[in-house]
Amino acid sequence: MRDAVDTHWLPAETCLTALERETRRFREVLADAPSGAEVPSCPDWDVEDLLWHLGGEVQAFWAYVVAVRPEAPHDWEEPDRPDGRSALLDVLDRSHEDLVRRLRGAHPTDPAWSWADDPRLHTVGFTMRRQAHEALIHRVDAELAVGARTPLDPVLATDGVVECLEWMYGEHPSWGTFADDGSRVLVELTDTGRRVLLGLGRLTGHDPDEDEAVDEDDVRVLDPAVHGSAPACDVSIAGTAEQVDLWLWGRGPVDHIVIDGDAAVESRVFAILDQSID
Repeated sequence: MRDAVDTHWLPAETCLTALERETRRFREVLADAPSGAEVPSCPDWDVEDLLWHLGGEVQAFWAYVVAVRPEAPHDWEEPDRPDGRSALLDVLDRSHEDLVRRLRGAHPTDPAWSWADDPRLHTVGFTMRRQAHEALIHRVDAELAVGARTPLDPVLATDGVVECLEWMYGEHPSWGTFADDGSRVLVELTDTGRRVLLGLGRLTGHDPDEDEAVDEDDVRVLDPAVHGSAPACDVSIAGTAEQVDLWLWGRGPVDHIVIDGDAAVESRVFAILDQSID
């Protein structure tokens, strides 16, 4: 299986292996979790809600996306949510098996629907990568619910940081214009050596969904894999891949991350990165 479109993405097989591994751990944790236990990282959910979300909503939906590619999933119908832990686990098992089977039967560069505006993300490879990280973050949610956190794979967490910065925060809507103001932020993952260079600026335009004018600070990734000596930057953010990935997704504290540089630029970038992306 060849890699997905962007060369800095993880290989497709690595994403699929991670998707299976993280979902397996997610299931293992929730199979024996106390009924009704709250999920601290998802305050409105208990463990049954979390189990239903990944199985009945996320993986079932994306299996359908791959099945009908390249058409958009206009006629997808969310299955009825069953009662009881055993039935919810059955939904997860069926959805996961369907998703993995369909992904393994497709090519990463096959066109497929995506919520993103950027055409580079309208591929099966995007789905492979996104679902690996979706399973990872919800595995963490499950572990936090029962107090049994285990480490993140550094390779997957590194890619999670890049994906999060590049697409979850750094992708701009087609109706908007981003004007780089020259401010620079360097994110460094101290255990894996990956560095990502960000540019700050203003996003302007008219949001058709909200029918309102937008003029706000925003960020974009300038280089997802900085090589050589560190470029000049206004703010540096450093931590392990696990620390930074969990912080960006609101699953870990900022306490262990080292931040240095211009206070005004730091305030601006943190205001952006503190926004929810769930």
